[in-house]
Amino acid sequence: MSKQYTDIKRTAEQNKILDLEQKYMTIIENIVTSKDFIEDLKHIEKETQEYYEILQEVWGKKNKVKEVSERLLRHHIYLKFSGSERFYSSPISCDIALELDDIILNLDVKTIDKVGNAGELNSTQFEHNQTSFINKKVLSSGYFPGFVVKSNLQSIDPRTHKPILTFLVKIGYSDDGHGTFYFINSTKYPSLVVTCLPNGALSNLFNDNLFSNFKDYTYYDHVTGIYYKPRYITSKDEFVTLTETAKFNRIEQQTDIPESWKRITWSNNKVGYYDDEKKVVWWTVEKKKVNHWDIYLKAVKNGNTARFNDAWLEERYNSNNEYWCGEQKYYRIYDKLRG
Repeated sequence: MSKQYTDIKRTAEQNKILDLEQKYMTIIENIVTSKDFIEDLKHIEKETQEYYEILQEVWGKKNKVKEVSERLLRHHIYLKFSGSERFYSSPISCDIALELDDIILNLDVKTIDKVGNAGELNSTQFEHNQTSFINKKVLSSGYFPGFVVKSNLQSIDPRTHKPILTFLVKIGYSDDGHGTFYFINSTKYPSLVVTCLPNGALSNLFNDNLFSNFKDYTYYDHVTGIYYKPRYITSKDEFVTLTETAKFNRIEQQTDIPESWKRITWSNNKVGYYDDEKKVVWWTVEKKKVNHWDIYLKAVKNGNTARFNDAWLEERYNSNNEYWCGEQKYYRIYDKLRG
């Protein structure tokens, strides 16, 4: 991974984007930490608590505040830019997208439940339509060149020639699934997290290397062709006790592995193979079967939700190499409502 380098020669366009990212990061932070925004958040909390059972029935899912949180931020963004915003027509965008005088603003809202997903409050994930950053392939190992990280947004909008900037706003809550709901208001977990995802035109300033891995993956199956049929290996309980060499031996005892496939290992103790002819990587995957877990060897199609390295997102610099924070965490937000 790489933080933003300040000693690389930059173009005028890059300097402009650096300053615009800092400008709009400050604006968005001011919006989501304002008393009006937090009061509205408190109203959402109160209504969710009051109508918990109805919401449980209507939505049929644990995340009862996703849609209303998006509506909340959209409302406050439109209030802030009322009269200066224009409709953004591209279907490739975040939850909120609008054209402003100097940028195309893309905002994604994520509501994170600390019950079971607390780690996502301190890690930054994104979908392909939420970034323009051009990253090196990730998880390369041995003969395997790594996975491509898709970035569907363009750095510069081709119609308006304005830079497309992306920001994430995460709102933390707690829902035990049995009637107890509240937005986080503590010192242990952040209540709000605001993150600026660097524009793709700045990729070389981070050595094209901000992404670490993926949250999940898409796998081929036998429907794609017999070649891709997942291969059962053994039970997870047995597999995890084996050494790296023993894992490979167990796989090769259980299923036919072509001699041309190259053994591959990754730093997280995952093992697999790379078929250079078909350019397909196979690795071990856990799969639950009733009351136990099994290990399968599966062909990986691509990575889905990718993860940024948060430490490098925080340390940002503008065109004058002045420091600013690209990821801000806010705790105990309801304290703003006192007094």
